[in-house]
Amino acid sequence: MQTFSKLFIIAIVMLTTATGCETTYDAHRTPSEKMQKEGSVVFVRPDMYTILGTRSIREYVEISYEKLEVNETGFPIVKVGLRNRGGQKWYDFKGPDVQLSIQTAFYNDPIQKDGFASGPAAYKTNWQTVKLVRGQTFDYQVTCPVVGANNYQMTISEYLK
Repeated sequence: MQTFSKLFIIAIVMLTTATGCETTYDAHRTPSEKMQKEGSVVFVRPDMYTILGTRSIREYVEISYEKLEVNETGFPIVKVGLRNRGGQKWYDFKGPDVQLSIQTAFYNDPIQKDGFASGPAAYKTNWQTVKLVRGQTFDYQVTCPVVGANNYQMTISEYLK
């Protein structure tokens, strides 16, 4: 009986590690119809890989507002409200605190319909860290020091170390 239980445990461990430890995925091109529906704020990279599926940071973080303003000197300012809305599944009562990395790129020309920039970024911020406690709203703001770069794309990812 002990041999059977040991073999059973070994089989479960091997099955679990074989199906849940894949960290490299094939990158497929996103259809242009889907890219046209993307906004100027893009979520990338899920925060946790599980055996039963992927929990994305998008599951916990919502955009409460997004606006672009130009200050009196002509510099564009992007303001985005990020809110940690907590667990959204029946079995997830609390939901985790979320730590994000955010980078914003400003462009002189509009983003093309297929999601690509029309040229190089006029200004790109460094990755900035934001920690969101459950229920908290963070007012993210970034100013571009280039006059006229009124097109932007913000990338939000899990915390990058």
